[in-house]
Amino acid sequence: MANADDPIQALVRDHDMVRKLADKYLNSSDTDVKKQAATQLLQAIHTHSRLEESVFYPGVRQVDPGMIGHFEQEHLHVDELLATLQGMSMDEARTEPLMRDLLNSVLDHIQHEEDDFFPKLRQANIDLTPIALQMQALEANLVHMQGQASDQGARR
Repeated sequence: MANADDPIQALVRDHDMVRKLADKYLNSSDTDVKKQAATQLLQAIHTHSRLEESVFYPGVRQVDPGMIGHFEQEHLHVDELLATLQGMSMDEARTEPLMRDLLNSVLDHIQHEEDDFFPKLRQANIDLTPIALQMQALEANLVHMQGQASDQGARR
């Protein structure tokens, strides 16, 4: 069972979900399955990015400021792709190459975080509880706002 006070476990859980959805997207030939996976991926990556950028990275920057700066640069690229894809129909021809670019970037970033940064963070032996609580609060707020946006979209 995951420890609610451990932000690393929460991020790895998100990473695992993104890997599963990416696998579904990349290995399916069914357009409906791909569209559904793409929609879920865009939402999951958006939420996860906000958590890392707003709470996690600022909270752990002192462990390795250079690596966190590199991660933030990777996030800028991903955020640009997300914005482009969120403004498109999943039926457009250019969706597939953009999704592949997004997934390659995200999967590489995940690997780098898990292999290089998370072990370093564990060794730093800092109390991550305050970061975990801030992440939980922000995630609840993001999910609430997404629910409101989808309710408004359904009423139109």
